[in-house]
Amino acid sequence: MVVASNSRRPDRRVLSCSCDPEEDPGTVRREPETSTQPQCARSGWRDDPITAIEQDRLRRAPFAEHAARLISANHTAESSVVYGLEGPWGSGKSSVIALITSFLTSADDSRWQVVPFTPWATTGTEGLLAEFFAALSAAAPQANKGQQLRDRITTYADIARPLVALIPIAGAGLVETSRTVEGRLRKPWNVAFDEVAEELRTLGTPLLVVVDDIDRLQPTELLDLLKVVRLLGRFPGVDFLLAYDEQTLVETLQNPARGRVSAARARSFMEKIVQYPLSMPPLLNYRIVKLLDAGLTEVLTPQRVETGFDKHRFAPIILTTMPSQLTTPRAIERFLAQVREQFRVHDLDEVNDVDLILATFLRVQFPDLFGRLQRWKPELTRGSTGWIGSDRSEAPADWDGLLNVLEDEQDRQDALAVLQALFPAVSSSGNPSRANPGRFAHPDYFDRYLAQAVPEGDIPDSAVADALAQAAAGDGRALRGLLTDPDDDQVTLAMGKIRDRYPDIASRWDRTGVPTGPVTTDLLGVCMGLLNDLTERHESWTSPLAQASSWAANLLRLVLDSDPDAAVDPALAACGSTQRRARVVGIAAGKTDDVRPQTVEALQSARRREAQRIVPVLIADLRDADRSEGEPGALSLYHLVDEAGLLPELKAAVRHGLDSGEFTLEDVAARFVSFAYLIGGPPLPSSASFSGELFTKLTDVAADSTDHDERSEWTDTSWPRRREFAARYIHRPAN
Repeated sequence: MVVASNSRRPDRRVLSCSCDPEEDPGTVRREPETSTQPQCARSGWRDDPITAIEQDRLRRAPFAEHAARLISANHTAESSVVYGLEGPWGSGKSSVIALITSFLTSADDSRWQVVPFTPWATTGTEGLLAEFFAALSAAAPQANKGQQLRDRITTYADIARPLVALIPIAGAGLVETSRTVEGRLRKPWNVAFDEVAEELRTLGTPLLVVVDDIDRLQPTELLDLLKVVRLLGRFPGVDFLLAYDEQTLVETLQNPARGRVSAARARSFMEKIVQYPLSMPPLLNYRIVKLLDAGLTEVLTPQRVETGFDKHRFAPIILTTMPSQLTTPRAIERFLAQVREQFRVHDLDEVNDVDLILATFLRVQFPDLFGRLQRWKPELTRGSTGWIGSDRSEAPADWDGLLNVLEDEQDRQDALAVLQALFPAVSSSGNPSRANPGRFAHPDYFDRYLAQAVPEGDIPDSAVADALAQAAAGDGRALRGLLTDPDDDQVTLAMGKIRDRYPDIASRWDRTGVPTGPVTTDLLGVCMGLLNDLTERHESWTSPLAQASSWAANLLRLVLDSDPDAAVDPALAACGSTQRRARVVGIAAGKTDDVRPQTVEALQSARRREAQRIVPVLIADLRDADRSEGEPGALSLYHLVDEAGLLPELKAAVRHGLDSGEFTLEDVAARFVSFAYLIGGPPLPSSASFSGELFTKLTDVAADSTDHDERSEWTDTSWPRRREFAARYIHRPAN
């Protein structure tokens, strides 16, 4: 499912990684078709051990059968043997115990009786001893013969209970330490022990006492249990099977309250208790991958696997990183249960499948690291967007500062591998490209993976898609609602989601992309109409008007790219502002290096038609002189006329106006003053410049250009003030 892809279309629905040793680990095995519906409706994970050999998915039955044969072969009615089943938490010890029990008791001639003893289900030494002797009594038959055994066990329990506190940890000196107790009881300890032993021999039933999860005990309880197993409960014919995680057990025995005990000494002590240590067979990598692959195949629909699942990005993680971390069946099933839950709670059209799985893996395996991601959002979501003013080069982040929350070096390496698969900024040493919509690394979607839902204030992708579809058919009400929200952050979020659906065909990085949103002249008309209502904010990088203008320009390119003869003028005319309309056309036609020649020609024609409409507008503006309400930055209209090749036509009209006294040279010069604004500063110009080169080209009057040399807050942007500023740079001809 997730490890390899095939160039041929699959003839089955579900793909699974084949990872048996005799098979190629990179091949894809096709499973029978089951359903096209999501597979994540499986019942919840309960972490219950298996109870029958038929449930053994991990092939532990041969190991359990060998252990059962060992226990049976070593059993004698004259002694007691202690076996230790060692393995990490979650490695399946309880399941193996169930298999051992099945092998011991299922044979036709078997007389074995397996008695579970659960010491951690009780509290304190008294409860532990009571539980042990109750388990031993349970082996006695219910007939009268069994009653005598139960009575003797009860008597022995009364004698043995006080001995626990007196027996040294090493177990020596039992006879000496028991004299005080025997003096207060009717019968010596060794006599009571022999009576119970004789009754057990008479019973003639091999008995195995199973003690699971002894590493859950508190230090004092663990020591009491080991005293019982070593000295007080070793009846002839009664064997013990202790299950534990050795590392945890050693750490418990090193309890500082008992003084300094080395790990080697703690292990040496356990060697005196356990005669036959049995180690759980570890899960091999191929088996871990196979279990993960099968579990994920249940979660993902076949369609999602074939159309949207990035197998190449996921393969290194499932083949290497996950097996390094998910080393036990419990860890695997716990992770898969969390994945299933995440696929239930998310709208899967709003997230990326690979990212959702990897984010879940990070949260389950490295919770402290996952909890720090929010603080690292700017660094993790850094990337080039392709929009003017947004691509500032930054030095790569020091990811050690994020990873230092992990103490183990292998954990840091594994976490880094996952971060690199999730975030381009982590895997790139330069300025990475921006992640696709829906990805964890995309700033508009980042919080969804942390909140494990669409957070409050976010905009569902479905709402954006519906608004675009309606606008593409001519109904712009929903789109207008998204882009004219009083909250600028909401508009920026919506605009970002919209732009992400439309690749920039004028960029060599995006030109091969396919729009995932509709492209129609009706949509272009709705977009141009929105420009009438958006406020210009020069002091903001994310001005809604600037973003919408960029989208409209790209949409114009896409419309003409799909149909160079498309009638776009009516759609452009939906914007009543000459300057805003010209900005869109200027952006669209100004960057065409990577655009098809037919599209370039169509864009240049649209620009020329727009310039023809602008020429009389500029002359009318000059005639109005100081009465003009022209928008700041009208200089862009002159540039558009020049770029469209119509400057000679405008030049003739300007010359006629100057000669006839309709306006002055200073009036013309004032139109070539432009302003700059500080990002994040007040909505007032911070400096002014004069385009002397274009002014000279239009009027044949020599002038100098200046690039924002007057750096002071311009509170007065009136035409008289602009004329005064421009006059400094004009070289008027001598009369």
